[in-house]
Amino acid sequence: MDFKLLAAAVLLAAAPASAETPRMEEASNAAAEIIDMRSSLAKAFIEPGAEITPETFKNVCGRVGARVKELSETRGMKIRHAAEKYRNPANKAASEEAALIARFAGDKDLNEVRDELFIDGASYSRVTRPIFVEEACLACHGDRDARPAFIKEKYPDDRAFGYRPGDLRGIISVTVPENPAGEKR
Repeated sequence: MDFKLLAAAVLLAAAPASAETPRMEEASNAAAEIIDMRSSLAKAFIEPGAEITPETFKNVCGRVGARVKELSETRGMKIRHAAEKYRNPANKAASEEAALIARFAGDKDLNEVRDELFIDGASYSRVTRPIFVEEACLACHGDRDARPAFIKEKYPDDRAFGYRPGDLRGIISVTVPENPAGEKR
């Protein structure tokens, strides 16, 4: 048993709810938008005659990535996808993220965690939501041997497979500064 992970999960579960702020609501809306966008675009993978190619992958996952980048650049948000079974090592869950994943796994009715972070004396709001596997996700995240060849080649250390619909895939966290530069409190 990973006692550090368990301790982090207990601390997260016991953390008091932070005050609601407009920036926290903005973070919540951004997280919902990204999850909804991913779900909607992924349906292209299950359309009749659909073939998963690098181009279709780019049109789904690439468009989500472009929207994440746009929100980050225009609204000062930090948006992070994290998973314990990751495809891209950059998305490997840190211990605090693993604790959040465990919290969502332990409470299927929990759809969002809001908290406040203090980094270098500055206050940030963070909203984290679970990402659940849908039927369309299985084209790339289902059986190991059924993954498209280009994914196997691009991600030789891929761990993001073996899922079934309804499984918890990971989390998305949106962090925003409570007092962005130039904004008066």
